[in-house]
Amino acid sequence: KAKGDFVDFADFLRKVDAVVCNKRTIEALIKAGAFDLLDHTRRSLMNIHEQYVDAVVGDKRREAEGLVSMFGDIEPSEYSDLPVVPAVEEWQKSVLLAFEREMLGLYVSDHPLLGVEHVLAGHADMSIATLISEGITDGQTLTLAGILSSVSRRVTKAGAPWAQAVLEDLEGSVEVLFFPATYQQVGINIAEDAIVVVRGRADARDDTIKLIASDLTLPDIKEGPRGPVVVKMPPEKCTPPMVQRLREVLAAHPGTTEVHLRLVKGEREHTLRVGDGFRVAPSAALMGDLKALLGPNNVSA
Repeated sequence: KAKGDFVDFADFLRKVDAVVCNKRTIEALIKAGAFDLLDHTRRSLMNIHEQYVDAVVGDKRREAEGLVSMFGDIEPSEYSDLPVVPAVEEWQKSVLLAFEREMLGLYVSDHPLLGVEHVLAGHADMSIATLISEGITDGQTLTLAGILSSVSRRVTKAGAPWAQAVLEDLEGSVEVLFFPATYQQVGINIAEDAIVVVRGRADARDDTIKLIASDLTLPDIKEGPRGPVVVKMPPEKCTPPMVQRLREVLAAHPGTTEVHLRLVKGEREHTLRVGDGFRVAPSAALMGDLKALLGPNNVSA
C-alpha cells in the first residue's frame, strides 16, 4: 500500500480486517518489508507490534459489542496508551535478508552478494551463468562461488549423511551435491545463506549441469572494495606488449580494489577504469611489481 493510504502503524492495523490483524500475520508482514514506507525500521516494529495488535484488537472487539461512542470510530490519536515506536537500528543485512527469504522465498530489498561479488569472482573460475551458457566437459574440475540455498540434508541406505543444495551467484544457480566423504569434511559449513567457495567435478551427462563437491571453504568477505590503485603512463607507452604485461601483473594479485589507468601527456590527463576482472589486492608485492614495470613515481593507492 502507498504511505498516504494510512497515517501510521496503528492506523493501518485499525483499518484492516480481523484476519490480517493478528500477531503472526503482522510479524510476517514486518519481516517481508510491508511497512518500510512508514520510515520505521523493521526491527523497531517487531519490538512493539504485539502491544499495538493487542490494543487495536481490543478496540475492534469493543466496537463489535456496541461500546464505541456514537460519534464514530476511534481516531488514531486516541491510542494514547500505545508506546511510541522506538528508534532502533535496523537488523544486520544478513538477518534482514534472511527474514525476507523466509517470508517471500526471495530477496527483495537487497542481495547478500551485492558488494562482495568481486571477492567471489577472485575465487571462482567462472560465473554460474557462464558455466550454464557455455557448458563444460563432463568430469572437469572447477571452482564456483556464491551463496547456498535450498539445503537438503539426507542419509544414505548405509546411514551416512550427505547434502543437496543450490549454489547461487548474481547471474545464475547450479545444483551441488555433497556426498558422504566430502560432507564428513565440510558439513559443518553447509547451511542456507552461507557464502561459500565450492570446488568439485562437473556432472554434465544429462541436460542439466551439477557440481559434485570435493571441497568447500568460507571466503573472507569482511573487507569490501577500497582504492582505487592508480597507475600512470604516457599514451605512447600504452602499447599492446605493455598492456599485456600490466594485465599479467594485475591478474597475479586478485582482490577487490579497482584499478585506474591514468594516461598523462603534458597537462592533459585521461583516466580509464580497468575492468572488474582485474581488481587487485593492494599489497606490497603488487606495488613492487607495478613500480618495477612502470617506474616508482607512476603508482599510487
